[in-house]
Amino acid sequence: MSSFLNKYGFVAVAFFIAGCGGGSSSDDTTPSLPPPPAPTPDPIVSFAVADAPADSVTSVNVTIASILLKSASDDDDDDSGLSIPLTDSNGNAATMTINLMDYQDGESKLIIENASIPVGEYKSLVLNTEGCAQNPNGSAEFCWVDDIEGRKPLKTPSNKLRLGAVTITADSEQAFVIEFNLRSSLVSTGNGRSYNLKPHGVNIVANGDVGKLMGMVDANLLTAGNGCETVFEPETDHGKIVYLYEGDVASSFMADEFDPDVAQNTIPEGMVKPYRSDALVQDSETAEYRYGFAHLPAGMYTVAFSCSAVGDDSEEFDSVVIPNPELQRHVVTIVASEDLVQDFTEN
Repeated sequence: MSSFLNKYGFVAVAFFIAGCGGGSSSDDTTPSLPPPPAPTPDPIVSFAVADAPADSVTSVNVTIASILLKSASDDDDDDSGLSIPLTDSNGNAATMTINLMDYQDGESKLIIENASIPVGEYKSLVLNTEGCAQNPNGSAEFCWVDDIEGRKPLKTPSNKLRLGAVTITADSEQAFVIEFNLRSSLVSTGNGRSYNLKPHGVNIVANGDVGKLMGMVDANLLTAGNGCETVFEPETDHGKIVYLYEGDVASSFMADEFDPDVAQNTIPEGMVKPYRSDALVQDSETAEYRYGFAHLPAGMYTVAFSCSAVGDDSEEFDSVVIPNPELQRHVVTIVASEDLVQDFTEN
């Protein structure tokens, strides 16, 4: 298990100043010039993966082979771009099988370390997996999910997760975390026989520019809202969910989890999908009901609790009432490298 901080270096620039002084001069004199500066090496970049947990599953395992960075000139539909393989201790290309659920609450797994990458704007990062099943009856040897019914194959489309843009700056050392929000990106398929891991809900964040949000939810709130008669049951879809939105979002525009690229139902105009969401867990020592979001880019967010989010489908808009009870909403500001506590209590 590994976590790391972003380190910022500097580029030193020397300015040479020629002055006119006394003494003899000649029109034939050729001034001596300083040698050309040595080329600036490419930044050293590392990548890690982390997870925001899903409901009702106990492990989500994926085998990763490489990362592909695509610049503006690269074709989206082929393997063109800068390929960065995972390597073993001897520097040979290798694969790594990771249980994403082992890396929660700010923990992350280093998958690529000290890769030399040219400065630039890369329009997408492709996470190449290996051996993931491409149909519900496929093999669960390399990619699989364990849920309450047992082990099931896990699909990644064409063994490629096409993610968002990445900017490599001139800072000498940089680190990024690929954060899986499994409540958005993990979908049950094949009538419950398999799972699909999708790019939707996966974020890439610069590790040094992030903070953490955590807190507890008063036990009385779990059944206080409309339609919240069900009690908290661990390892099930208990529907006690905390939703996080970018910016200051009014309650009337808070949407539950949905994928705008595949949703078949009507989504009211102006609805804002969550940046992340987290199902409550009960602390084994304090018995408190807690939530947490790690690797959050610095900035303003709105966090809200709903006790009635049973069956919140990650693809369809489900009209979950958020917040529920009403007024269980807070606007918070995340500061880089700091932890923020925001509890939900009875008003």
